[in-house]
Amino acid sequence: MDKLEFDQHTSKEYNNELEDVRNHLLKMGGMVENQLRKAMLSLKDKSAELAQDVLTKGDVIDEMEIKLDSECTRIIAKRQPAASDLRLIIAVMKSITDLERIGDQAEKVAFVAKDLIRLDYHSPFFVEIDHLGQKVLGVLSASLNALARLDADQAIELVEKDEIINAHFNELNDHIINQMVKTPHALQSLLRLTHGAKALERIGDHAKNICEYTIYLVKGKDIRHSDIQQVKDKFFD
Repeated sequence: MDKLEFDQHTSKEYNNELEDVRNHLLKMGGMVENQLRKAMLSLKDKSAELAQDVLTKGDVIDEMEIKLDSECTRIIAKRQPAASDLRLIIAVMKSITDLERIGDQAEKVAFVAKDLIRLDYHSPFFVEIDHLGQKVLGVLSASLNALARLDADQAIELVEKDEIINAHFNELNDHIINQMVKTPHALQSLLRLTHGAKALERIGDHAKNICEYTIYLVKGKDIRHSDIQQVKDKFFD
């Protein structure tokens, strides 16, 4: 794991500002992860109360994004950071955008749960969606851990796992579409399930983005739209 230093400035205040930004990013990540966990549980346990709790707390995440983005902008204007400090600020600003969007997708899962509870719909697909959700939750948790530890090696492994999530989603979506043909009377409920599954797939994409920002922060290389094997061969042992 690469070691970055953010505490070599003559200004202790500057050191504290950078550390605060990083800590607040991880706090926001923890809240978003908890939102997804509760949204998944609301769908699995058919709990309207849990779903509503997710929806209620969405504004808190939005406020954290605005506050943290403003703080990063202030630091850039005041400190004019360079090198690894600038990469840190850029990675934070990009990550909070993805975290806010993950929060939005978690709310979509909660909306799906509320609708399916209202429709009193029961289906074996709930189990499959929960399996997909657990994979996504695991990747999100690991991506935040990689960011906290500045672990580029873990981050590149997680980037590769995004294809597994995409394949799982595509398979599940195909099954749901086939069921629509067989049971058109359940079309409304099945459409809700596809919306929930798509929200989970999108969360996987945002978690992948966070991993790419971690690699950028540690390695100084923007790997977006790059061939992963070539990136590993060039920048990883």
